[in-house]
Amino acid sequence: MKKAIYILYTICVLMVVSFFVYVCVDSRNEVFSARKQSECQYLSAYKKTKVYENASTELPLGLKTEYVMRQQEIPDGGESLMFYTLHQNVEVYIDDELVYKMKPAENNTFGKTPGNTWNIIPIYGKDSGKEIKVVLIPVYESSVDIIPDFYFGSEINIWLQIVHDNLLPFCLSLLAIIFGIIFIIFVACNYRNPKVDKSLMMMGMFSFNIGLWKLTDLDGISLVFPQSIAKSNVPFLALLLVVIPFVLYIKKLFVKESKIWYLPCIASVVVTVVSIILQLYNIKDLRQTLWMNHLVMGMLLVIGVVMLIRELYQVGWNSKLKMMMLCLGACLLGMVADMFIYYISHGASVTVMGMLGFLVYIIVLGVQSVREAKNLMDIGIQAERFEKMAYHDQLTGMYNRAAYADYTGQASFKLNGSVVMMCDLNNLKHCNDTWGHEKGDIYISSSADILQEVFGEVGKCYRVGGDEFCVLLREVSTKRCEQFIEELKRKAREWNRNSTEKFEIQIACGYAVYDKKIDYDLGDTLRRADRMMYHEKFMMKQEGK
Repeated sequence: MKKAIYILYTICVLMVVSFFVYVCVDSRNEVFSARKQSECQYLSAYKKTKVYENASTELPLGLKTEYVMRQQEIPDGGESLMFYTLHQNVEVYIDDELVYKMKPAENNTFGKTPGNTWNIIPIYGKDSGKEIKVVLIPVYESSVDIIPDFYFGSEINIWLQIVHDNLLPFCLSLLAIIFGIIFIIFVACNYRNPKVDKSLMMMGMFSFNIGLWKLTDLDGISLVFPQSIAKSNVPFLALLLVVIPFVLYIKKLFVKESKIWYLPCIASVVVTVVSIILQLYNIKDLRQTLWMNHLVMGMLLVIGVVMLIRELYQVGWNSKLKMMMLCLGACLLGMVADMFIYYISHGASVTVMGMLGFLVYIIVLGVQSVREAKNLMDIGIQAERFEKMAYHDQLTGMYNRAAYADYTGQASFKLNGSVVMMCDLNNLKHCNDTWGHEKGDIYISSSADILQEVFGEVGKCYRVGGDEFCVLLREVSTKRCEQFIEELKRKAREWNRNSTEKFEIQIACGYAVYDKKIDYDLGDTLRRADRMMYHEKFMMKQEGK
């Protein structure tokens, strides 16, 4: 089931990303401005009037709200009127002259809403004392009672004021995104390491999507985002991808397993698919299907509380459960606060407390998971180091006698087809006595390099004594063994020609193929290879090679 949920979530991610790309390509607003594009003040002196007419293409709900204001003194250089709208078409008149209009383009696939955007209207000195009328036409019921803040003054100063107002939630959201990326990269870089908990990837996805949701919900982001419709869909798309990674990570923190955790995951997949299909067919916008995602979150909240009580009853109170309850409590309270304030403000307010709750969850549990993974990796590295010390020769890096005994003693080791090749270094004692043990070590390590170069790709090489090496081969003919020995001697001669050392490398070799008729075990095969090697060693000394 867990694997199926991972696959379904991957499909959901691909659907969401593809949908977003489609929105970016095939959605745009139609903006008309009769003017070309300046200390900042907040305009509170205006007259608000609701006008009701029959519903039409221009008035989707049969309602529009008019805000009438006057600015008595406007400098010759001009100023700017700026206000932020949420899913409202906009018209601005100066003395009944239409100077600005913003609504979805006629050929826009996502034609119900212009999204969330800042409207910027230049006001000139000649407009001093004139009536400025702003007409807002809501496209959703939830947008009817949203009253924008009107700013008038230098455009750069207004920008600075907006950035100041968004600074704290922006930093918190960006922090969540950064933590998410760190977790994802950490798992991706250590994916093949069995000591790393792969569910930490889900923590990263949760953190990234939470941060992305909050970040793109800020009105300040609309100042620099050219695609207001595409940008307005990002928070809803990010929320669709929040539930599954949250569940897949949090469920592993519970000692007692339960398949009930998969219910909100399956529900989230269904909601994601249905929401995107309804949007694509222009039946319901993502904002209008948000309540379904909130229901899934409510289901998750109930399941989380039930599982906490079950864990407390069956496992008992402990430090891990305390930390988990703290993090879950902060996170779930943040979710509840966000949903409550969202519906109270009709989607116009962004809360900082909710983001703080998520950050408590992300930082505490995420950092704890990374620390545990790092400790396990350190233990694994230490174990690998001990294993290497136990099974590898320190001087040459080759397998040692213990590794040979362990490998050939395994039940899975097949005697039939095994070939043992024994090698011995001539005149090593003379080298040690004449030029010192340091030169003797060079003799041994250089010879090991040659053996590894010849046999490393076809067999296993072992240093089984001071000057003795063993090579295990599989399914190799005697002719091929002779070719290997010739190659070994050729490389030894090449080393001697190029070396500045006073000694020469001489390697005597012998080999034997396991024969069940004459060999009781591989030890008998090794002894036959050893005898052949000593014969070769004797012949090399006789010939003075």
